[in-house]
Amino acid sequence: MDAVRYRKIILFQNPASGMASAQLCRRIRERLETMSHALTEVLVDPNLNLPERAAEAVREDADLVVVAGGDGTVREVAGALVSTDVTLAIAPFGTFNNLALSLKIPVDPEAICDLIAAGRMRRIDVGMANEQHAFFEVAGVGVDADLFPIGEEVKSRRFLGLGRAIRMALMHRQASVQLQFDRSVFAAYLSSFRGSEPLRKRRRRFRGRKSGIRLRCSFVAIGNGPYYGTNFNVCPGAILDDGLFSIGVYRDFSKLELLRHFWSISGGHRHYHPKMEMFAAKRVEIRSVRSLSVHVDGQPIGTTPVRFEVLPQALKVIGP
Repeated sequence: MDAVRYRKIILFQNPASGMASAQLCRRIRERLETMSHALTEVLVDPNLNLPERAAEAVREDADLVVVAGGDGTVREVAGALVSTDVTLAIAPFGTFNNLALSLKIPVDPEAICDLIAAGRMRRIDVGMANEQHAFFEVAGVGVDADLFPIGEEVKSRRFLGLGRAIRMALMHRQASVQLQFDRSVFAAYLSSFRGSEPLRKRRRRFRGRKSGIRLRCSFVAIGNGPYYGTNFNVCPGAILDDGLFSIGVYRDFSKLELLRHFWSISGGHRHYHPKMEMFAAKRVEIRSVRSLSVHVDGQPIGTTPVRFEVLPQALKVIGP
């Protein structure tokens, strides 16, 4: 099969990403030059307005945008490509690469370039919070939204916040949250089983036609994909292109149980805990008596109330 020829490729290279090296960056650029009539390379640095430069790529009529970097770089570029005809390709050079992991994109740059040359395109869903904040991995409401910025410090090897994170995790109080789905609670509950063996073992409950439910929990995770943070498999069963969120309610965990659970699901490991309540829906609104912090892909966006909605098939990506 002949390799695909792209009219115009914009390549975003982040040399500060965890696995980026001059040799890898050069090899990606050389391979892309053989596939394109016009290649523009953009080096990512702290002074670059990355979302605006990505939006310029759309206005420049690029048909492929390649991001050689980590989750943060991917997120900012991908946000500008939502609901456009521009295809995103990811060369996962970051430390954890959650979206690439969900897409099963290989780490080897030659294999990535082979996928690009083959034109292996698919469409995936995008999450929206309050109709303005796009996310591709997981959003969260509750204590994890408070902890996430500290976790980012630790990922960046700034460990001064680690003690603060431990204190916050041990001192947090569960909160009462109201979840309002776009379907009955029972339908949202049954939809979350989706053929996954660990989920099939759950007791069937939440019968009735009401579309809202109140639960006490540590936090709620709204998964477009399964992974976030340090490859935490926080929403087991989440699928990137099914038009639904996987919504995990971390209910009645003791503080020690919560810490143990996050240890068990780190590094992409799949582990279902019987105290998790899982739902699946296209839309969910979350309210709480006391204000709870909200994040999307680790970026704080405010506090409850918050409304999440799936944009089905809204992003074109290269993937197997």
